[in-house]
Amino acid sequence: MNEILATDLAIGYDENSPLLKNLNFRLTDGVYVLLGANGSGKSTLLKTIAGLIPPLHGEVYVNGFKPHFLRRKDVAKLIGYVWQNPFHGFVEPTVEREILFISKQTGVEVNWKLVHKLVPPELFERSPFTLSGGEAKRVSLASVIGLDQPIWLLDEPFNELDFTGVKVFTGIVNYARTKGKIVVITTHYPGLADLVKPDYYLLINRQRGILVMDKWSNLSDEDLVKNEVITRVLRPEFTS
Repeated sequence: MNEILATDLAIGYDENSPLLKNLNFRLTDGVYVLLGANGSGKSTLLKTIAGLIPPLHGEVYVNGFKPHFLRRKDVAKLIGYVWQNPFHGFVEPTVEREILFISKQTGVEVNWKLVHKLVPPELFERSPFTLSGGEAKRVSLASVIGLDQPIWLLDEPFNELDFTGVKVFTGIVNYARTKGKIVVITTHYPGLADLVKPDYYLLINRQRGILVMDKWSNLSDEDLVKNEVITRVLRPEFTS
């Protein structure tokens, strides 16, 4: 079984003003959706779990390891972290080379079945920097989770995706569930998150600097509005 464990964790970029603190949670196999207002710490939490930034206080363990102390290629074997902005992660001149980049760094073979679900072959010779937003998002996903890691941290994966892209992504998450992975998804749109049938939500209360976790089925519109998150169906206060 896979595990993400946080103990007395504080995250952010300033020890005197953490975005979130006193975090204690344990995630095991399943699909989790991380919700919160802009600037509440969603991306920062994912980056901390992925070892890209150190905790301000406390510890985070992924399958028993502290990611911040691992070599980046070892983290990449354990965790697939997908950037919110896909263009931030591109480093190669073609899509195919982008997809192969992490594989070459880690020695882990690419799961081409996953890749081909996300990226049509006609894009392989294109520069990733010439892609549309939706195409870039799909390439970004494929270039990371194509390694089929046990842990996927996906920052705003629904952004830029059209109907077909959302449908493909939903299928990929269903695949991850059957393989016993941990998938953590951030989004501003709980209505879209419903499509992947999450097991749990993690909701950031920005005013108190805390994280609330519960079963997805228990998530209410009242909880969302209190924490400045869009409801599943737009209510009058969002349109007036």
